[in-house]
This record gives sequence, C-alpha cells and structure tokens, in this order.
Amino acid sequence: MALPITYNWRNLFVRKLSTCLTFSVVTIIVAVLAILLSFAEGINQSLRSTGNPANVIALRTGATAESTSFINPDEANRLYQTPGVKMSKDGKPLVSMELCVQTNLTRKDGRGNANVGVRGVDDFAFAIHSEVKLVEGQMFKPGSLEVIVGKAARERYQNLDVGQIFCMGRSGDREYRVVGVFEAGGGALENEIWGGRSNITDSFRRKFLSSVVVRVQDVGRVPDAVSYIQGPSVRMKAKTETDYYEDLTSKTREIVVLTSVLISLMGIGAVFAVANTMYAAVDSRKREIAMLRTIGFVRRSIVTAFIMESLLICVAACACGLAISLCVSRIISKQDFLSDTTWTALAYELRVTPRTVSIALIMAVGVGVVGGLAPALRASRTRIIEALRKA
Repeated sequence: MALPITYNWRNLFVRKLSTCLTFSVVTIIVAVLAILLSFAEGINQSLRSTGNPANVIALRTGATAESTSFINPDEANRLYQTPGVKMSKDGKPLVSMELCVQTNLTRKDGRGNANVGVRGVDDFAFAIHSEVKLVEGQMFKPGSLEVIVGKAARERYQNLDVGQIFCMGRSGDREYRVVGVFEAGGGALENEIWGGRSNITDSFRRKFLSSVVVRVQDVGRVPDAVSYIQGPSVRMKAKTETDYYEDLTSKTREIVVLTSVLISLMGIGAVFAVANTMYAAVDSRKREIAMLRTIGFVRRSIVTAFIMESLLICVAACACGLAISLCVSRIISKQDFLSDTTWTALAYELRVTPRTVSIALIMAVGVGVVGGLAPALRASRTRIIEALRKA
C-alpha cells in the first residue's frame, strides 16, 4: 500500500524554510547548467551549420585558422591539379582563392567594438560555398568598393544595412558601400563581410592568400584530395570544411568541461542540502512514521514516500531553473564571442534544446534520489514502540 502524493506535497510546507533553501540551491544549479549548455549548443550549432563535406580547405602548414595562414598565389595554383576536383559547367576547376582579414566595427548594442571577418572572394566562391544565398539587395560588382554582408553581422554591427557606407582597410580609409545581405544556413559565414578579392587585397595590402577551397566531385574523393594537398606536390595542411569549423569549437568544449566540473561540485552540495532537509523531516515526524507503520504501511512505502518528497522538491526546482534559463536566453539571445583561433567575433544564440532539458532533469532527479535515499532508509527503520513512547 502506497501513500498518496498529496501527503508528500503537504509535508513539504511544514518546514518552509529548509524546503525553500533546498529548492533555491537546486534551482540555481539547474539554471547555471542550462545556461552553460545553451551557450555551448548555440556556438556548436552555428559552426556545425557551416561548410560542405565535399569542400576541402587548404591552409599553410602549421596554421591553426585562415587568419594565421599565408599562401603564395603561385603555390595555390598547384591546387588546380587536385585529384577529383569538380568542374564547372564551362569546364573550369572549382577552386576558390580566398583572403581572410579583419576589420574593427562598432556593435549596435553599445558594447564597444569587435573584430569582424572580411573575406575577399572571386566568382567561384559562390559555386563552392553553395549555402551562401543573397536575400536582400544585389551582388557586389568586381572592381568596385562594394560588399555584401552576412545576416548575423548586419544584425550586430553599425553601418551594415544596404546602402550604408563604412570604412575599412589597412589604414581604415577605404569607403565601402553595402549592396546586399546574405544568409548561410545560420552558419559562421553569416558573421562575415564579403567583397571582391582584388579590392580587399588592395585595401588591406595583402599580396598573399589565406586559404584555398577545393570542391571535389563527391565525398568519396576527399581522402585523395587531402593526400595530394598534404603530399610533396603541394605541402599544405588540408581538411574538409566541416572538420575545419568543427575544430573551432575546441575552446567551447574546454569551457564546458571545466564549468561542468564546477557544477558537479555544486551538485554534491545540493545532495547534502536535500539530505539535510529530509533528515530534519524524519526527526520531526518519528511519531507520524510510527503511526503509519502501525496502521499497515510497510517499510517500502515509507522509503518511497520520503524519496518522493525529495523528488518533488528537485523536480519543481528543475522546472524553475529551466524557466530562468529560458528567460535569460531570450534577454541575451543574440551574442558574440571573440574566437582565440580566428581572432574574429562569432555570433551565436543561446539555445535551450530538448537535450538541455533532459540533462537538467536527469541531474535534478539524481540529486533528489541520492539526497533522499539515506534519510528515507532511516525513516523506514524507525522503531515503532520507541517512537510512540517518546511522543
């Protein structure tokens, strides 16, 4: 015979102070955990959405990102001979020579300036980066000081609306006009500004390339292309475009791991808080427990009842913590962080996903069960006669 759930619920309000303190501890832990996971999920989602597995990106050997890669144009020309390279309709290899630099722009929200990526490209870039779609305005004209900007960049930085003019270049004195806005499937490229490579090269006085992207015929030809690029004929670093952007999340993973350790320690503290509350409940309800045993409730029912009380506190706190994280994610939904790999700002949105909810709920249930088990077992061992006499 089991005790009704209303019995457990009402008992939580008998010791309001200890219940509220335990509830607050678990709520804070769940909120911090959910915000951390939504931060990581937002960044990972942005970078996972970037790139094509059939694109192979070539960098200077030893470079960690496009921003630290310097490729001589003569060296880059060897990539036209890459095995399995896909041909355009007019029979030309789909190879994109790209220059990646940074410019400093002012944020719209008043949080100062940020380094924004600028990519100099030729016409082939749009055939290779097929996820890039113009959604507003028109394409920049080769040879003119015109650019198109990513949707995320337009939303976060000043003077990037269509028709506006901003300055950039090595001396910051070249006036560029924004003529279009593009989307890239929500990926990292939406953080960038794109213009003609010859103009970007001239404005920033960079005579070298940052990367070369090669589109192969199918994913099965990628290993051959990578072997050729890394071999004696070219001697460059090569990886698929998707792997390149996946590697950029390494710092995020480190942050998540370190913070998870801290949250685990907080979780241990929450277990003790729950245990303390439930031990206090056992001590104050010995006569009640004895009466329950007298009228026929077995030890298993007593254990279940006390664990249920512990779970009610933790599950309610989990719901409150998730609600707080949702509010925070809406208030600061659109953020950016400076990547220590690319040295440019990458935009992200806090995302409270079903996975985040599941992890938070599992942690809350775990804290409730572990914290409530020992007090529940103690309650089930209450000596009936002794408890009734002391009462």
